[in-house]
Amino acid sequence: MTFDDEFDELAGLAYQMAFQVLGSRADAEDIAQDTMTKAYVRWRRVQHHARPWVCRVAINGALGRVRRRGRGHSGSREQGRLDLDEVVERLDLQRLLRSLSRRQRDVVALRYLADMSEADVATELGISVGSVKTHAHRGIAILRGTINAPSQNHGTHTNEPALDPTETTDV
Repeated sequence: MTFDDEFDELAGLAYQMAFQVLGSRADAEDIAQDTMTKAYVRWRRVQHHARPWVCRVAINGALGRVRRRGRGHSGSREQGRLDLDEVVERLDLQRLLRSLSRRQRDVVALRYLADMSEADVATELGISVGSVKTHAHRGIAILRGTINAPSQNHGTHTNEPALDPTETTDV
């Protein structure tokens, strides 16, 4: 297949991945455009694994944009920009995704962010459906363990103590 034949599907996938991370249509469009430019330049090398490559590049671009925002490089606040809580959530997503191995991250991104079937993920990554299930299961287990770890309080940017969901408080 040529780049032109694949463009619409890959651009939509890049947009979807970026939007999942950024939550902003305009920013997701920018990331998708950058991703497709990179894909065009590297098409001969990536054409046989274009979908996972586009997912990875779009997610990395979106995470980079979130990271820059978190460091205060966002400039003036525009309509539709993320507020501080959303930036913290996106940075937590970045941290969580980076805690996975590359293969787990690829499987989780394609399976759950791109909403692809296990068979489609297996085809795209050139692995068996069983491997997709294993990597997805292990990746999700790591993410759940990281999220549910009692010593983790990464999402809180205030000095408030973390609440134990098993405790009740009288109001």
